[in-house]
Amino acid sequence: MNAKPVVLSVSNVNQYIKSLLMYDSNLSSISVRGEISNFKRYTSGHAYFSLKDGTGVLKCVLFQSNFSKLDFKPADGMSVIASGSINVYERDGVYQLYVQNMVPDGIGSLFERYEALKNQLNKEGLFAPERKRSLPILPKAIGVVTSPSGAVIEDIRNVTKRRFPNMPILLYPASVQGAGSCQEIVRGIERANAERKVDVLIVGRGGGSIEDLWSFNEEEVARAVYRSQIPVISAVGHETDFTICDFVADLRAPTPSAAAELAVPELAELYTSLHLLEKKLRSLPKQTILLQQARLERLAAYRYFTHPHALLDYQNERLMHIEERLTEKYFQTWDWNRIRLEKNESRLCLLNPAQVLKRGYAIVRNQEGRILCNTGDFIENQEADILLQDGNVRVQISPQVTKGDA
Repeated sequence: MNAKPVVLSVSNVNQYIKSLLMYDSNLSSISVRGEISNFKRYTSGHAYFSLKDGTGVLKCVLFQSNFSKLDFKPADGMSVIASGSINVYERDGVYQLYVQNMVPDGIGSLFERYEALKNQLNKEGLFAPERKRSLPILPKAIGVVTSPSGAVIEDIRNVTKRRFPNMPILLYPASVQGAGSCQEIVRGIERANAERKVDVLIVGRGGGSIEDLWSFNEEEVARAVYRSQIPVISAVGHETDFTICDFVADLRAPTPSAAAELAVPELAELYTSLHLLEKKLRSLPKQTILLQQARLERLAAYRYFTHPHALLDYQNERLMHIEERLTEKYFQTWDWNRIRLEKNESRLCLLNPAQVLKRGYAIVRNQEGRILCNTGDFIENQEADILLQDGNVRVQISPQVTKGDA
């Protein structure tokens, strides 16, 4: 007669498997090489992630006491060597690597691709702050490029409805992970730009591992965001997740809900602002009248209005001073010109040939009227005219000419 099989509880099975793993010397102290995926650190300080290679995945946990000893910051895509022990978490029936130490082992392939593309696009100027546009204060509609079945679109709708109930939201459906998702995201962005029905475009999805978010690290998506004529808000993953799309977009939101808050103003606040402006505008005419009335009263109290003759007296006195200065200037100029004229007259008298003749000098000219200055200018038996102070004398040059001292 066959014995009945022993029926165990789930806890018994998990405890038994745990005991097997605990006493397996091969699993009590091992080192595993792999690429970090889906890394999350909680407020407790504990970190949970997976190590993966080309064909497998291993869940890992790194408690705060051991995390604080690391000399680097773990991130998705990094290749590491993790040391610790394999054990079972009984509640979930999951075996995992309890990491005690971890060191970098180069850069993972995805992380390497991410850094290479990030550096390339940055050099091309796709991340430049000066090309980023500000969002419109009151958009006519909001566009969203995301999965139609995910929580993102619902979160955005809920936030928008709370802030601005009548704001239209246009969904441009696209797969946000997996094969073909990159092309669908690009088509959604291009379609929104072609239709021009929205003023702001939110491109995003919920959180996930680096593999889940990878579509937003593709060059095609980055360049589609860069080409967009509509301002783009990138809302990919959680606050700690950064993708290439975040760097290219005009604005990065930590979550899709935060993107909706950035894109849509709060209607109640707009109404409050409008009421304040209306009140201010209504009070402006009265304020203007009061200001002008006060200005008129100040002018009316001005001395020249209360005593108009004072202004005339002031102007008369000013005119007298100007007249005195002009008269003084006139006589100064007259005296200066007279003295200058007398000096010039004296200089001209000194240069006058008649004055030279009065001092006993004479001027000798030949028959052609040329002045004879040197003995060589005289020709024998030729006549010459001598000009004196009281007239002219004609003489004939004798045959003998004696040269005197110069």
